[in-house]
Amino acid sequence: MERWFCGFVIQNNCFPENLPKPVDGKLLWQEGNYLWLCGNWKKQQIITISENLVRIAIIGSCLAPYETVTKLFKNAIKEGDYSQLMRLPGSYNLIVQDKADTYIFVDVAGIKSAFYAVYNSVVVYSSLAITLQQLLKTGVDESWLATFLSGSPTLSLVQKRSPFCGVQPIPPGHYLHISSGKLTCNRYWYKPQEYKSFSDAAEYLHEQLLTAVEGRINLYGNISSDLSGGFDSTTLALIASKTLANQGKQLITITDKTFSATQSSDVKYAQQAASLYPNINAVMIEDRELPSEYAGLESFPLTDAPDPLCLDMARINCRMEIMRSNGCQLHISGQGGDEVLSSSHCYCVDLLKQLKLITFLWHVYGWSRLGTCSAFPLIRKSISLSFSSYRQWLIQKTKEIKNGEILLKSFNSLTDSEESLAWDFLPEFIGWHTKKSINLVLEELHKWAIVATPFANNPGEHQAIADIQLNGATIKAEQQVVDVYDVNLESPYLDTLVIDACLSAKPEERTSPFAYKPLLIKAFQHDLPQSIFTRNSKGEYTADEFIGFRKNRDTIKEVLKTSLLADMGLVDIKTLQRAMQSFSMGLYGGMSLFNITLTVELWLRRLVQNNHSFWLQEDWYKQPKL
Repeated sequence: MERWFCGFVIQNNCFPENLPKPVDGKLLWQEGNYLWLCGNWKKQQIITISENLVRIAIIGSCLAPYETVTKLFKNAIKEGDYSQLMRLPGSYNLIVQDKADTYIFVDVAGIKSAFYAVYNSVVVYSSLAITLQQLLKTGVDESWLATFLSGSPTLSLVQKRSPFCGVQPIPPGHYLHISSGKLTCNRYWYKPQEYKSFSDAAEYLHEQLLTAVEGRINLYGNISSDLSGGFDSTTLALIASKTLANQGKQLITITDKTFSATQSSDVKYAQQAASLYPNINAVMIEDRELPSEYAGLESFPLTDAPDPLCLDMARINCRMEIMRSNGCQLHISGQGGDEVLSSSHCYCVDLLKQLKLITFLWHVYGWSRLGTCSAFPLIRKSISLSFSSYRQWLIQKTKEIKNGEILLKSFNSLTDSEESLAWDFLPEFIGWHTKKSINLVLEELHKWAIVATPFANNPGEHQAIADIQLNGATIKAEQQVVDVYDVNLESPYLDTLVIDACLSAKPEERTSPFAYKPLLIKAFQHDLPQSIFTRNSKGEYTADEFIGFRKNRDTIKEVLKTSLLADMGLVDIKTLQRAMQSFSMGLYGGMSLFNITLTVELWLRRLVQNNHSFWLQEDWYKQPKL
């Protein structure tokens, strides 16, 4: 978390000299309101334009030429609609000051997040929630923690909550409007209202993804890229390689040769892809040189919110050291490809609601064959879900959980296909969750069910957007972790315009049991070697997780001798310790919830131990209450 921004919107009765000042901050503007840039921002990451009493700041990777931004800025003033400035290629925040009004925009995926709070009658906003938590000296939100522990971060997103009391997020695809002391959050982004033909959607994706990769290469210097062997990272790496070849430059690619990557043939596909272009400098990290998962828990990072990604901290550090040693300024990540190029099986419910019965039956049959299960439970569940609104479904599921009709995670016998046929991600409870924790989650479910609003009118479309924003939260956490290396981690698949391109294709054409990521193949069939599109499966990495757990179980056991979560009454420490014994014997039921619990525990400890102040005055800082 080396780069962030913050701003103060002051009222008439406030004296500017009384405002706190951020550490390593530089004022971008100060007339009327204050906007600070903190840390080591690159010149190309900041665009400012002003005209009369209106000014804007674009912070992040905006890939449009300055002339294009200026033209759109003037048009936005004329039409009174600043949201059109979020339609430029790239990933960034937009801050607008129009006379006395201020607008703060967040991207569609939520990677470029922003938060706000009221401090001494002053509205303060920041790209980091933890900076506002430190300023307000506020504690963590136990209901948020309980919800996260149950594996239901989506509920936290849609309820506009952060892990900290008094600190509010601006949701993805929304903007905060501050006018005369009044705060309103408004949605500016909606999925494409009309579907394109498959060919047109593929051409749209082709155009936007090329712009997303080529634009970043032109914006930064030395480039590295993921090359896992999967479709998503391979496509980005080869686009980058071709672009860099025209500039006489090399591309550094990173491939982890773990046990799982080798067993699933990812390494083989990565090696084949790396051999296609001579300017690819492929770094293959041998398994023996790569730290195992769960290694390096003692260096668990401080982030805005807990994320299980951080359990892999030692591996992240290993990769980042390679990038830094090669002088990389930008690393292109393939994260987000699965979410935009595929959909959950819930799109089948949308087919049923649209009366596309033959396509519905054909796709359900295809998924049942792939999942080696009967098609009848999928048909039955699809029919039931097609008659339920989002709010009705939530109310019904809340009742079922309260009545014990939905079993604990470790006893859940549903197939993956059946579990995905739902409006949203339901909370999952397991033995070490206390009654207090469960009750807090149920209270949140009940409150949300009363006012629930989906991202879209159909379950499949709603889940597609929820998946994108959940992945955006993970990428944001990873960006905060790698900031210390002064490397810009970028995920082109989650640029707003790339998301729009993918969602412009019909779900049944974007996702199919009969073809693997057909939209991406169609989009680049004439640009990239067809050999990279021959595989029809995704690598499975569960074995790496189990190997890492066995190697580091003594360390994990030591960590869980005590627990802040147990002190808060959210987990039963003895039940959690017994679960660890089961994992040691190879019984891995509930492992995902265990990882979430371990993540939250380590995050809380890191938060309490934090002695870094984001504000110049020492009295602004105080250790958080739990």
